[in-house]
Amino acid sequence: MKKFFLILVVVITTFTKDVKAQTYGVPDTLAYLLSIVSNKAQYIGQPFSVLKNNLQIQIKYFQPFAAVSYDKDKETSTSFAFYFPNNVDELYLTFPKLEVYWQPYLNIVQSLGIAYGNRGVWSSSAEAFYSTGIIADIKIRE
Repeated sequence: MKKFFLILVVVITTFTKDVKAQTYGVPDTLAYLLSIVSNKAQYIGQPFSVLKNNLQIQIKYFQPFAAVSYDKDKETSTSFAFYFPNNVDELYLTFPKLEVYWQPYLNIVQSLGIAYGNRGVWSSSAEAFYSTGIIADIKIRE
């Protein structure tokens, strides 16, 4: 009987810890990102570090984009994901993403060097590169 009681206490304690762990962080990524977009006015014109420091979830993956057809060295926007795909079949799990548009544009040669050198993993070098970029707009990529 004592063994049964001890096992019951261990099981209940384990489940209680799991429940507590799930209450921290962001329960719904899309809803959280929508709240950022709805309050984007406080970030527009600010360096990316302001947004990054206020995020309640950790960036895991990033993708730079060049959308100026006559100058492919200009990074017009970057998508930031909160899941890192372990293989190509998991790319869909990186959505929803936060897409940040830059003004002035960033140098995509530098950011691609950081991204390709690290498979798109968010790193201290990526954070240092993007921290001074000025935010022009924020959208969600679903």
